[in-house]
Amino acid sequence: MSIKVLHLIDSAGLYGAEKMLLTLVAEQRKKGLSPLILSAGASEMGEKAIESEAKRLGLPVLSWRMKPGLNLKQSLKVCQWARQDGFQILHSHGYKFNILLGILPRFVRDVPLITTLHGYVNAPRWSKMWLYEKLDQRLLPRMDKVCVVSAHMKEQPALSRVVPEKLVVVENGLGTEANLSSPPARLPATSSECFKILAVGRLSREKNFAALITALASDNLRKKNMELFIVGEGPLLPELEQLTRKYSISKKVHFLGYRKDVTTLMREASLLAMPSLTEGLPVTLLEAMRCQLPVVASSVGGIPKALAHGEAGILIKPGSHQSLTNILERIVSGEIDLGSLAQRARERFEQHYSAESMESQYMGLYECLIKSDSTRQRIGESES
Repeated sequence: MSIKVLHLIDSAGLYGAEKMLLTLVAEQRKKGLSPLILSAGASEMGEKAIESEAKRLGLPVLSWRMKPGLNLKQSLKVCQWARQDGFQILHSHGYKFNILLGILPRFVRDVPLITTLHGYVNAPRWSKMWLYEKLDQRLLPRMDKVCVVSAHMKEQPALSRVVPEKLVVVENGLGTEANLSSPPARLPATSSECFKILAVGRLSREKNFAALITALASDNLRKKNMELFIVGEGPLLPELEQLTRKYSISKKVHFLGYRKDVTTLMREASLLAMPSLTEGLPVTLLEAMRCQLPVVASSVGGIPKALAHGEAGILIKPGSHQSLTNILERIVSGEIDLGSLAQRARERFEQHYSAESMESQYMGLYECLIKSDSTRQRIGESES
């Protein structure tokens, strides 16, 4: 069944949600669907990372520029354009279009709307992001389906207003092999023999990268031939840089900024560290499992299930600096067999987190929504 799907996103980089979307669109095209990525951004903005990557992969993408904020005029324009172009499903990936399309009455939108939630950042109270999150949560019940990427997310208070029939778990997936276009990347270590810890994500509170820096500054780890490489951009960069200076470990911590070649960097790393305070099912975790990079991660969100509750990776208590420090000390001392853990992680990835499985689940939801929408329209026509 050929289905026209309009994927909607306003992205700030090329992180988990963006990679999941690109994987899904590529798989949908393989299966004969007609997906299109509508990538929104501010009017003066140039080409975004997701747009460049979609073009590189040969995926259909439309750059849609608009004034920021609650732009109801543009949300109406998007819906009108989607109807005229014959799209049968609107699939939102983030709060921007959850709000812009969810605020419209169903009869105005007139196309089934599904959203995928990767998690909330727990923004500071009364901040702009906090207000956006609250508005998003208010509007989620107006979606036709709300997809979460791990089962634990169904229990979040933020989703309490969504009726169970609308709430579905669709775990993230990736292709079995990375699509590598860039030459092999090197981590800029000061010593070729050092133990290389990689951390990937937006530089924000919930990623808890400060805990990694603090761990490396501990008495035992400071003496080890170990370096940390942080990939990502975000508001906490100055604070994290200041922390490395405070502990006099600036030479052991490298801020690499935004990178397109994370998968190739993983092949250079010794360990992926994810000390997050909150997560859904991180695509970065799946990438590490795919390339057999050992993982130490907080026991939050969908991470424990992905890592078979510690059989395919090392789990630490979320928010515990001491737990992270102790594990890193055991790793560098050779107490833990990282190779066996990484091998089991690769096996779990192949069994449970494929792109085919993710696409199949979304396809089932699309078909159900289109059928329901067709029935609703027939009833409306008969009543009129």
